[in-house]
This record gives sequence, structure tokens and C-alpha cells, in this order.
Amino acid sequence: MTQSSRRFFLRDKTQSDHTELDQLIGPLTSEPAYRRYLKSLTAFRRGAEQAISMVKWPESLSEWAPVSLTVIMQADLKDLQETHTPLPAFSPPASIPALLGVLYVLEGSSLGARFLARQVAALGYTQDFGARHLAIQTASPDNWQHFLRLLDTAPEWNAEAAADAAHSLFRYAIAAVRHTDSLTETPHG
Repeated sequence: MTQSSRRFFLRDKTQSDHTELDQLIGPLTSEPAYRRYLKSLTAFRRGAEQAISMVKWPESLSEWAPVSLTVIMQADLKDLQETHTPLPAFSPPASIPALLGVLYVLEGSSLGARFLARQVAALGYTQDFGARHLAIQTASPDNWQHFLRLLDTAPEWNAEAAADAAHSLFRYAIAAVRHTDSLTETPHG
């Protein structure tokens, strides 16, 4: 596998998970849909960000950091007078390739943030109220490109370990949405 194909390998390996998550979340064209999304994704981000905070950061990533959203998402929830229910812990990545797979999912979410920001702006949620986390994600598109360069040049690479970790994190996100649905009994998607 050439280094430049790492991103596309992970994309292909997680495409069905990504599609399932997108379909489960559905469009954010109503206030209940956005509240559901925000509660679910806050629980997901909290678990994922806690997991990566427990990892000894590799030298190959020392000049880069993922975008952290948990605190700002909690502020968005507070704007809406909502809370989230934490999920069981997500296991910290056990290797650098697994960490890269997890980071691929977390950082890749910024690609859809522009689309989501436009949807929720129509509901009145902006960078100043209720959708700060989307503003942060869309404000730093260079972070994704920087991560991709690091992914392509990471000296420790195991494609399957990275893909397994990315798959696990997508499943964790799907579980977060289903958990929120189970608490509100208003499934969507």
C-alpha cells in the first residue's frame, strides 16, 4: 500500500459505517433533530476524546493536535438547556496505527461540519449560540489537511489496525445515537 492511499483505504473500509451513521442521524432540519444530534454527538466526542487523552502521544504527531470539541459541545447543550448521558468508556487506542484510525474519524467529521452548519443556521443555531462546535470545526480546515500529511508519513503503520480502530469508533458513534434514542423514545433516521 502506498502512503498516499492510507486515507482512501480507511475511507473504503469504513464507508458502510459512515453511511449508516449519516442515515441514522438524518437531516438536521428541525429543532428535535438537532437536539438529538447534539446530545448524541456530545456523548460520542466525550468518550472518544477521553480515550485519546489517555494515549502517550507519538513523536510523529508532536506538532499537531486534534480539534477538541467536548467542552464547547457541552456549552452548546447548555444554550439549548439540554444534557447528554455519558456512554460507557471507549477503549484508548492500543497502538499508533489504531490512534491514527481513531483520529481519522474524529478529524474527518470536520468535512461534514460545513453542511451541518448551514442546516442548523436555518434553525437559528450559530457560532454564538447552540452551534459553536460546528463553527470551530469549519474554522480550521487546515487541521484536516495537516492530519492527512501526518497519516501519509506515519512511520508506524498497520492498515488493518487503523481500519479496525476507525470501525470501532464509528460503531461507538452509532451506539451514541441509539442510546439517545432509547432515552427519548423518539427514533429518527
